[in-house]
Amino acid sequence: MTALALVVAALGAAGALAQDAGKPADRRADPESLFFNMSKINLGTITSDEDRKRYLYSIQLEKARITRKTLRAVYENAYDLYKAGDYEGSRELTNKILTVDPGFEDAAILQRASIELNGSRKPFVSEKKLVDDRFEEGMAFYRQGRVVEASEKWEEAVKLAPGNLKARYWLKKSRGEIADEHFRRGQKAYRQHRLREALDQWYAALVLNPRYPRLVGAISKVESEVREQDSNDKLQAALNLYAQGKTDEALRQLDGVLQIEPGDARATKLIGEIRLEVANQHVAEGRRLYESRNYDGAIGEWKKAVTYGYDTRSSDQLVARARDQKRREADAKTKTEQDRQRRAEEARQREEEAARKAEEEHKKQEEENKKQLEVSKADTPKVNPTNMAGVPAATSENDKREAVKHWNAGIIFYQKGDYEKARDEWQICKQMDPSNSDCVTGLQRIDQSYGSGP
Repeated sequence: MTALALVVAALGAAGALAQDAGKPADRRADPESLFFNMSKINLGTITSDEDRKRYLYSIQLEKARITRKTLRAVYENAYDLYKAGDYEGSRELTNKILTVDPGFEDAAILQRASIELNGSRKPFVSEKKLVDDRFEEGMAFYRQGRVVEASEKWEEAVKLAPGNLKARYWLKKSRGEIADEHFRRGQKAYRQHRLREALDQWYAALVLNPRYPRLVGAISKVESEVREQDSNDKLQAALNLYAQGKTDEALRQLDGVLQIEPGDARATKLIGEIRLEVANQHVAEGRRLYESRNYDGAIGEWKKAVTYGYDTRSSDQLVARARDQKRREADAKTKTEQDRQRRAEEARQREEEAARKAEEEHKKQEEENKKQLEVSKADTPKVNPTNMAGVPAATSENDKREAVKHWNAGIIFYQKGDYEKARDEWQICKQMDPSNSDCVTGLQRIDQSYGSGP
């Protein structure tokens, strides 16, 4: 992104105020909307969060610079109105400036003066009196030892009347005294090894007196000491975290050391050692997962090892081996499942075949029983049971038919494995037709194989 493109993007924020200082500032796009509209002005594509933050920050800086420049131009217009005696117009413009930037101190000074002088019949006399009053207030503060407040009053006088030599002299003198005080405080803080406080004091002195003798060199020296102190603190914190096993946090601390001191050999060496150790830990964990057949977990660990500096080629070999083993085991599992399904299907077919044969045997047995019943009916002589004293009465044909039904029912229960019910059916068969040898044979078979019933 070029500086010209940033200027174009930022001009939209301050353009309205630059075109017409007397109109309210239009609502301006925030940095987010400017960033997302970059494609409209062919600024290209931002691919990383770091680039995005950097470009947004650049846009904000450029907008602030242009806005400040624009407000300065509006302030000059307000000051011209003030010098021309148009205090109301000056007040309105300064009010708009402070709406945009409440910290614009020059506009605040001019606004207070415009309000105080508004309605004056002799503008030029009133302006001079106002400046003289500010000067005298400053002298009063100075005599009381309140140098900072005196400096503020003299600064107002200089802003309202840049040609007032007395105010300029005393302003410079007071600022020099304040700068000396900041310098002394900075020296005291430095002797007590309060480096940041020393820097704050010396920077304050430098703002008041940019040409303060030897101050720039002192600031540069202390900043170097502060960077060294910060890097040592972060390095020590990294060592403590590393000793606690918090390697990721230790690495972040060491990255902070390199941001402060990019060439720090201690941090660079320690980073290399920690990254190597972490990489080896991930490799070892990957091997453990591989041995436990958690191939996806092993692959993830080996890929993490690469991010910590492990050799890419070695990692790729380990990953390829894990994927190949995973594929072989998946194929073997598929084959085993197919074999199981095939055996289950064969067993089902055998059971169906056995059931079919049992059904055929049952039907065949029923047919043979029917034939035997018919033969027995034909061969049995008709005897009147009442004429045979002491001899049991012959079984009726109806009882024989019923006995055969119970025999067949017993056969069905027997084939199903329900031997108790088979026994019951054949007992009934025997009671109804004692001459039915099949019932007797069936009962004997059950008694021999499974024991007698209750």
